[in-house]
Amino acid sequence: MGDTFQAIADRDATPQEAPRLARAVVDWLVAEGIVLAEAEPGWGLGEHPAHPPGPNWHKAVDNARWGAPEGVAVHTERHVFWSNYNSGGPVPVSCPYCGTGVPDQSSASSLLSAAMDEWYKTGTADVECPACARTVPLPAWNWTNDHLAFVHLGFTFWNWPWLSEEFRARVAEFLPGHRTAFLPGKV
Repeated sequence: MGDTFQAIADRDATPQEAPRLARAVVDWLVAEGIVLAEAEPGWGLGEHPAHPPGPNWHKAVDNARWGAPEGVAVHTERHVFWSNYNSGGPVPVSCPYCGTGVPDQSSASSLLSAAMDEWYKTGTADVECPACARTVPLPAWNWTNDHLAFVHLGFTFWNWPWLSEEFRARVAEFLPGHRTAFLPGKV
């Protein structure tokens, strides 16, 4: 069966502002009763502590008729979020400046893999766009269907029913002017 996850990632938060923005979102989730205030350490589906669902967890989802959700992990450090929701097909990526897409996953991997390793180690990496020759920070590249996000802030909802569009938009309101990515998947 496996476990499912849905991540909401802030594509623009800096390392300095990530803890403050995370606190605002968590405070709201707690006030709404969507999660409990105290994160539980050593949580089974990840190395990060996670906030257990609160009594009003159903306010975050489209259909609360099945199952019970598990924890919400909050990431305020360098993190790579990924989605395998649309796996099996190409995962095009495009330059945010000229909009030119890298033609296929193999080309994207060859263009971006060294930068991905560098970003993961240091938190910064740039890639020159083969079409417009501009230097583009790795987190700025646009992945179709939010397949990858290189960020410093994100929230992972483990085994929750599908998060509603309204809920995801409400979370984004706490991240003013920032681009967000929604990355669902299954492990």
